[in-house]
Formats: sequence, C-alpha cells, structure tokens
Amino acid sequence: MTLDSAAVANGWVATRADGSPYVTSGTVGQQIALLDFTNPAAVTFWQQEVTKAFNLGADGFMQDFGEEVLFGMHFHNGETGVTMHNRYLVLYAKATRDAINRYERKHPHRHLWFFTRAGYTGRPGSAAYESANFPGDETTDWTPSSGLASSTPDMLNRAIGGAYGYGTDIGGYFDLTTPPTTKELFLRWAEWAALSPVFRLHGAGPTGTHTPWSFDDETVRVYNQLSQLHLKAVPLILRLWRKAARTGIPPTRPLWLAYPGNPAARAQDQEWLLGPDVLVAPVVDQGATSRTVYFPRGCWRDPSTGRRYLGPRSASIPAPLTVLPRFFHCGTHPLSHHHRRPG
Repeated sequence: MTLDSAAVANGWVATRADGSPYVTSGTVGQQIALLDFTNPAAVTFWQQEVTKAFNLGADGFMQDFGEEVLFGMHFHNGETGVTMHNRYLVLYAKATRDAINRYERKHPHRHLWFFTRAGYTGRPGSAAYESANFPGDETTDWTPSSGLASSTPDMLNRAIGGAYGYGTDIGGYFDLTTPPTTKELFLRWAEWAALSPVFRLHGAGPTGTHTPWSFDDETVRVYNQLSQLHLKAVPLILRLWRKAARTGIPPTRPLWLAYPGNPAARAQDQEWLLGPDVLVAPVVDQGATSRTVYFPRGCWRDPSTGRRYLGPRSASIPAPLTVLPRFFHCGTHPLSHHHRRPG
C-alpha cells in the first residue's frame, strides 16, 4: 500500500513496535506499507478492492509481491515478521480466493483467475488458493540460476509441490544486470513456454516490453506458430490441470515421476512430460542447433517429421532455432481434441 492509502490511514498495515506504520521502500524507491492480512478489517478492505476490479469486468489479475515481510514488522494477531514471513503469503492468497469464491457464487457465469509471484509450500500453503504462479523477474540470459535454463527445474519442483500452474516470462523479465533479450533467446523461451501451463509475454527494463515484433518477421511468424501450438494443447492442459486438482499429479511431470525405477530418468532436468504421452525437450543453450534428448521406455514419435525413437535411450536431435523438440507416444494423438487417454 502506498502511504496515501486508506489502509494506512485506518491502521490496517503492519506496524513498528510503537504502533506506527512500518514504512519501507518499493521497487522504484517509493514509500510503502504492507497490508496486514491478520487484521479482519484489512482483509475486508482488500476483498472490496478485488471485487471492484471484477465489477469493472476484469476476469483475473497478477497478484504481485508479498515477499517484503521484515522481521521487525508487527501484526494485528501479535506476531512479528519472524513468524509471519512465510505464512503471510498464504493469508494473502487465501484472502483473494475467498473473495473470488464469494463473487462467483453471486455471479455463476463468471470464472475468475489470479496468479501469484510469491508463495509458501507449507500446509495448506498458498498453492491451495492461487490459480497459478510465476517465478518473478527472471534475468534475460541463458543461466541455470535465473535465466532460461532455470525454468524447467523451477517448474518441475513447484509442480510436485502442488504449485503446478507455472507461467514463465517469455524472453525473461529483468535486463538491468544482463544484456537485452536477443531474437534467439526470445524464440527459445517462447518454444519453452509453448507446452507449459501458461504462455505469457512479460518483461521490463531499459529495453521495455519483450514482443515478437521487436525483432523481425520471422520472429513474428514463429511466435504465432508457437501460440497456435499452445492453443492446440489447451484442452490437454485443462484436463491435466483438473486431474491435478483431484490427485496432486501435476500436468508437467519430471521423468522420474512417471518412470521412478529409471536412474537415467531421474537425471533429466531439462525435459518434461506433459501428461503421459507428450515429451518436451526445449533448447536452453545459447547457439545450440541440436540437443540430446532422453527417451523413456516405449516408442516415441516426432510429430513434425514422423521419425520414431525407441527408448530407453538418448539421441541427438536436430533443433534449429525455429524448432521445439517434442515427441508423442507412438499411436497417440494427445493434442487432438478427441484424445481422452487418462493422464
């Protein structure tokens, strides 16, 4: 909350020990205070603000931030930031979910959605309330720490913890400490996202928003093809998403989850299964025009070329800049709307 907010004026924010608002700084140096979700009045205020957005016609939003809890903060329920740092995120998500549930009961034709930046995987954890999540401010590079190569391990770790609605920032987000997004990085990132739960452009920094038309006609053409691929996969993703809500088995799965007795499958951290029949192996190395793909047991078919690979084995797969390596179990058509193999 900015300092001119009604929440500050009414004392609905985290405080210092003397009861004064705990003022800290935001991302561009502005003064902010943190809404206290242990205070019922603050929760009501937040839910009223969320409801205003829905009344204006919004069907969803990004629930940003939440990680700013500091140890010296004091909360309405008597706790400090020492114990509230992780739990705050659960209360934040729950307040929004409760508002959505209430709104949808009154407006059954509306289907509302929000995704979070920060969360906590305790019990029940923020994943019990959020619709999806995003990693937050990836760097515009290829690194396994916070660039493109970090996305697969991050997505799969979250998925098995219950936070399976993962959406990356195509092209990366933060280019203040890394070079601007290149055409190659942008396209490889879009390929990565095409068969993930959420296909989303985002970005900020000196170069501004990352968009396909920031580069050239080929980038626009390939990006449109990847958009269409994601739309074709949406029915499958939604079926897997609903199953995940019932069973905990995520849409995007590390190979070891499907092939637990296979040591080679356990070693794969740059490919995943979308359900049981789609193997996704995007390129995450700069300059690469091929990659090694590990195929679990069974027959796998490249839908673009028709070539088949019999697993378990690894193979070098051609992957020029405009190609996303992906494979279907032989005899299946998982991106067909008529495909209903249980996931």
